[in-house]
Amino acid sequence: MGLILNIDTSLETASVSIAKDGGILSVLINEVQKEHASFLHIAIGELLKKVSVKASDLDAIAVTEGPGSYTGLRVGMASAKGMSYALGKPFITIGTLEAMALQAINSIKEDVLYCPLIDARRMEVYTAIYDSRLEVLLQPCAMILTENSFAEQLAKGKIIFTGSGAQKWKSLTSSPHAAFTDVKEIATAINILSEKKFSEKKFTNLAHSEPLYIKEFYNG
Repeated sequence: MGLILNIDTSLETASVSIAKDGGILSVLINEVQKEHASFLHIAIGELLKKVSVKASDLDAIAVTEGPGSYTGLRVGMASAKGMSYALGKPFITIGTLEAMALQAINSIKEDVLYCPLIDARRMEVYTAIYDSRLEVLLQPCAMILTENSFAEQLAKGKIIFTGSGAQKWKSLTSSPHAAFTDVKEIATAINILSEKKFSEKKFTNLAHSEPLYIKEFYNG
């Protein structure tokens, strides 16, 4: 059990939280994506003051590694790595899609499949599929959506889709097994996953850590 700073700037809604022994002490949310960079450092300072701890009191720094916004991932990863290095604290990375799935699982509580979708360009999304125990059935990937996407999995039963890319998929599918839920912030799920990794000492090597973009950055 530890005192962990959790950072997520990978999605439209960013969150920064401080958790102790598995429970969130305080969290700040930012819903303006273009302001994630300026929000992050101010939020960290405010949270430390609010819970009356020093940065040196933290036991670990955790951050979502992606996929997600290229700029957001770079901002979050650079800040988290910088703090981890400066403070000499363990560094933890959390998959964004895994956190989205866990947030939906804990909200819906159905023994079905869960598919987070992050909006990318045009009809493309970043996605994965998990069961209700958070076991990976489809590894995180980039996918161009068509009406036949997920056909094999949907033929077997219900899938709950969530995330910023879900609306694209909703406009294409007519499957009675496709259900949708809205999950915007994932602070609670990130806390659960970072605490688990901390207790199991599953830390990420600072020198080899980088954002999980899934595909190369395209500037155009």
